[in-house]
Amino acid sequence: MPVNTSAYFQSAGSAPDARRSVELDIAGEDFLLQGHFSDWESGLAFGPDLDQVRVRLAIDATSTPGGAGDRPSLFAFHGRKVESQGEGRYRAVGTFSGPRGAKAMEMTLESPLGHTALIVVTFSAKKQDFGEGWHDLIANVVPFGEPGPDNEDGPVRSAHAWLVTPPIAAA
Repeated sequence: MPVNTSAYFQSAGSAPDARRSVELDIAGEDFLLQGHFSDWESGLAFGPDLDQVRVRLAIDATSTPGGAGDRPSLFAFHGRKVESQGEGRYRAVGTFSGPRGAKAMEMTLESPLGHTALIVVTFSAKKQDFGEGWHDLIANVVPFGEPGPDNEDGPVRSAHAWLVTPPIAAA
């Protein structure tokens, strides 16, 4: 059965205040996530080729806006092959759709253990895969922690990603 992998893309210039959403449609082994999500923060790692980037998005799964079809999309991902890797980590294989078209892609999904709305997706892409959305992607970059000895529970979104930094006055 053919699957519609198209996503709605428009220039950010046509809706200056609209934030590009991320469209996810992922279902598989004990994992289901579907919707347009507008609250996300990005972490990027560049390789030797500055056009190749490792993207890590922290997504608030409760941030599905009303009227999502009228908002621009950063990208869409559709996947039905999901494998558990244990401790809240999953590998999803599917189709990434962006302004330049659709292509096969693999993503790592992380959901911290317990009840949380935070989902972290990690994947490799090229800067051109995002078209004009690249500027939105780099404008929302914030650091967030990786699982490790000091953080065994999974990905953690840094506090400053949730808070607005107060202005500081010099004396």
